[in-house]
Amino acid sequence: MLLILSSHAASLAQGKWALGFEFTRRSELRQYEDSYQYLFTRGGGGPLFPAGLNVAYQYSEKWRFESGFISTPYSRTVGVFYNEPGYRRVFNRPVLYTNNLLTFEVPLRLVYNPNFSWKGIQFNIIGGLNTYILDGSINSIGQGGLPAIPVVPTPPTNLSVVYQDRPLSRINFSLEAGPEAMLPLGKRFIFLYRFTGRLGFIDMVEMEGNYITGQNLSLNPENIYPFRVVSNGSALHHTFSLRYRLGKKKVNENWWENED
Repeated sequence: MLLILSSHAASLAQGKWALGFEFTRRSELRQYEDSYQYLFTRGGGGPLFPAGLNVAYQYSEKWRFESGFISTPYSRTVGVFYNEPGYRRVFNRPVLYTNNLLTFEVPLRLVYNPNFSWKGIQFNIIGGLNTYILDGSINSIGQGGLPAIPVVPTPPTNLSVVYQDRPLSRINFSLEAGPEAMLPLGKRFIFLYRFTGRLGFIDMVEMEGNYITGQNLSLNPENIYPFRVVSNGSALHHTFSLRYRLGKKKVNENWWENED
């Protein structure tokens, strides 16, 4: 026990541990089942913004281990537009968004330093496994009803979407990989940016319903088209992190250690 405590104290003194905050712009890569092709699939769920705390341990000059606790949302929004020749979207996003499904994420990451830097910025390679745990009831069902994304010129029919969404699993996993840029800000602070892709394993959220067309959608819809959208954790992440390196300033025990 004394050896463990001594080793832990020594690692802190050497500045091997770091604590930080991270903020991410998340773009989900969802699965679409849509025979009529009116669903907006280019970021149809809108941008998501996970945020949380992380802890890192610098094992050696080449390797770093990381973990943390992050609140990661899954989108529950579906966008549709009049996708016919001669019509152009006014917005590259849904008009409205519904609430997201929240999960607790626990990442386990390994970072490798290939010894490449440019103007003080160190470039690394990151890989890891992320675990998502549902924050809420697995039996919860949401209702969504959203207007279509406007197009020009004005289409000959009205269009809207109605659907239900529900969680499919309490837990999910994803693999993560990508590059990282690290910039020291003085002796204690570190700024990190990483761009990573994630590959999910388990379907986590399902949105299933119809989009309808016609002049009077509430009383007499002319056409009803079913669809299904599933989120399984696959996504692209732009992550920004500010770290603080722990450990006390090392004090030289002998007068000759100050000499060059």
